[in-house]
Amino acid sequence: MRAVATGDAGPMLNPSGISLIRSYAVEAGYQYGKSLGSHDVRLSAVDSTSGFNLGGALYYTYHRDSPVDGVTQTGHLVGGSLSFPVIDKIFLGANIKYVRFQDATDTRHSGFTFDGGLTVRPVPQISVGAVAYNLLDLDTPWVPRGYGGGVAVLPIPALLFAFDMVWTNVYGDATREHALQFMGGGEFSFAASAALRAGGGRDGLTENGFATVGITGLSAEIGAVDLGVRQDLSGQDKSTVVSVSMRLFVPSM
Repeated sequence: MRAVATGDAGPMLNPSGISLIRSYAVEAGYQYGKSLGSHDVRLSAVDSTSGFNLGGALYYTYHRDSPVDGVTQTGHLVGGSLSFPVIDKIFLGANIKYVRFQDATDTRHSGFTFDGGLTVRPVPQISVGAVAYNLLDLDTPWVPRGYGGGVAVLPIPALLFAFDMVWTNVYGDATREHALQFMGGGEFSFAASAALRAGGGRDGLTENGFATVGITGLSAEIGAVDLGVRQDLSGQDKSTVVSVSMRLFVPSM
């Protein structure tokens, strides 16, 4: 979704996408990963209703995992985003974020880093996105330096196809320096009241192939509830990730 990263997908995937549509939404999400016993909680507010189509976001993420018995790692990330159109077809965006985490040795780390993103929409049916993550490298897998891109195609208003690739630094593994992840999928919407999505790809960090499915219940006047599951299909250590999020649409004044 790096080519159509609207709403909270903007600060997560490509901040330039915030200005693609006019909306004001408050979102809360939770994600559980089975293999590491990981828990992620995210809160965000995203606003792109200004007269100049400027967009902004504030967000917070809490992470906790237990890679082995008796070992716990926790982290906090706080950030802000800005996006704006250069012309009607080109959008720029940036994130600045502060991360504070405690690793498996109980050592505390903290620091600032930032992202930069670009979205180009030559025609309403096609978007192309590019983004650079954590350009100030803190040398940690919590906020890895990486580069991503994607293409989204909207053949009809109810149907979306998206394809992404991400190149990421690998930390703590002497056998390799970088990992390449690729993924794709589609989403079909039903009369602005529900959406179904499915996809898959290969995770370069775990070297596992995976599949995903999700469903959204939507009220254009109130908000939406999203449910999703990702399941590894290949690899030695297969993981299952379950996520749920709720979005509240705030009427513009």
